[in-house]
Amino acid sequence: MKRIAVIDIGSNSFHMIICEVSENDFNPIKIVNDNDYKAYVRLGANLQQGDCIKLEKIQEIMTVLTRFQHVAMSNKVSKIFCVATEALRRAANGQEIIQRIKEQIGIEVELISGQQEAYLGYYSLVNGFALDNYLMVDIGGSSTELVYVSNREMKQSISLPVGSLNICDRFQSTNMIDNQLLVKMTQSFTTLLDSVEWLKDLEIDAIIGVGGTMRTIGKYDRARKRYPLSIQHNYSLTFERVQAIFEELRMLTEQERLDAEGLPKKRAAIFPSALLFVITIMNYVQNKQLILSKHGLREGVVWDYLLKGAVCENILERDIEQLLNEHALSGRYQQRFAEVFTACQSMLTTEEVDVIKLATFFNLKKQYSDGKQTKKFLKYLFSRGVFGVTHQQMMMALLIADYNVDDKYKRILTDSDHAFVLRMKSLNLFRE
Repeated sequence: MKRIAVIDIGSNSFHMIICEVSENDFNPIKIVNDNDYKAYVRLGANLQQGDCIKLEKIQEIMTVLTRFQHVAMSNKVSKIFCVATEALRRAANGQEIIQRIKEQIGIEVELISGQQEAYLGYYSLVNGFALDNYLMVDIGGSSTELVYVSNREMKQSISLPVGSLNICDRFQSTNMIDNQLLVKMTQSFTTLLDSVEWLKDLEIDAIIGVGGTMRTIGKYDRARKRYPLSIQHNYSLTFERVQAIFEELRMLTEQERLDAEGLPKKRAAIFPSALLFVITIMNYVQNKQLILSKHGLREGVVWDYLLKGAVCENILERDIEQLLNEHALSGRYQQRFAEVFTACQSMLTTEEVDVIKLATFFNLKKQYSDGKQTKKFLKYLFSRGVFGVTHQQMMMALLIADYNVDDKYKRILTDSDHAFVLRMKSLNLFRE
């Protein structure tokens, strides 16, 4: 299977993903050593429009990209895509650096516009979430991309020149954020949002968060809650919980945050300031749910390479198909699902049909696995997740398919979730 790599030269960090790609899907390749796929270069720190990136930073860029290239080649990558964002857009010597990268390393860098960055973030979401109406928020180091999505189409987008690094540069907010600074920052953020006319009357079901700041929210919250799954994608928080996290961290010193469980040390200084921007946006659009995406700009580049602007119509069915192919079960699924669906279709909502689709795959997998293989599959699933369904729907599907799941995983379900599981199990849908 063909492998490609995507490198994102961000304002705060550089990241690389390596994927095995098929005609219309991809699988990320796990890279064990963190330093081989990400680096906190802080390219946008204290960088104003028209400033030049200093020589020592340029040398660091070359070192990191050389390392990424070596890792890509050792993983037999046939093509490397590399995109650069706000820091190189802003720097007076951005084009000079891009030319140097090409001449010295051989990597072609595409300097994308803020609008392209917003589109690629959207494109990763529309091919990774089964949600129709939402606001995408991607807070980077030096810019924030906002995209309004209605009926899965991008209706409005903007790239704002504000990110986690330049917020901290402007407000000197890497240490404690007291009440006076809190008011000052919130007023500034609100004024900025007032300039985006289309933000005022959105009809959305949720905000979907993209990028490192958003992933850090999820990582911190899962650690604090002892959340049993390590799945980043489709993890959700209420507005009240996001506020509570900010209150837990804002009066800690930067040094104290270094010891905060679940908070990456490299983000200890900048995270609370970016989190306040998230809260201000949620409050501004009056939406109380934040859903986090594992995918973003880099995955958008992969989807653009594969689908060339097309949109996947059914996220869950695509992911089930990928899982069926991974486990050599594709020839058995359709007939089995037809039998199961006939037995219960009259009592199911659309969301419950998705659970039964997934339960059918899980049951097939269990039938053709021994105990050791089943344990290995669950471990894989509890870190991978399933695209197109929530964590709760995935867990309900496992229980309906008669998997022996530890009680700690079941606690993510509500009473009504458990009642649905019992109702489906009473129908003996998967009797041998």
